[in-house]
Amino acid sequence: MAFSLDGFKDNWISTQLNVDAIDFAQQFGEHLCDLQDGKYGKTPGFAALTTSQIRNFFGEIKRIQAKTFDKQKSAFLLIRPKLAYAEARVLQKNKNSRIKDFRKIMERAHTQVQSDIHFQNFVDFLEATLAYHKFYGGRD
Repeated sequence: MAFSLDGFKDNWISTQLNVDAIDFAQQFGEHLCDLQDGKYGKTPGFAALTTSQIRNFFGEIKRIQAKTFDKQKSAFLLIRPKLAYAEARVLQKNKNSRIKDFRKIMERAHTQVQSDIHFQNFVDFLEATLAYHKFYGGRD
């Protein structure tokens, strides 16, 4: 079965993560690597997100988590414009980057966060995506 961004379910953030959410995070992490068949097996393609691009976003989320979501709601709201800015910068150099897909899913997940529990689900989903991205060879 082919990967589709439409497989993301809002209730994974607004209710709780489940096995389907982790499966999607695995497929999404692999998708962000843009794996291509090469001489030495599958390697990240030109459209791949770098680990650094995801980690920049992840670092900001972890800073918000460290100071508690309730005290950092404004910072959390600013995540969406920061994602848009990051996407614009990357697309100036690479119009095919999968950062568009990353932003689409992260914004969709972001809109579901209304409480500390939702925020934790958001963090967990992002961590799973980052872990699988690295597992599938996400480039630095």
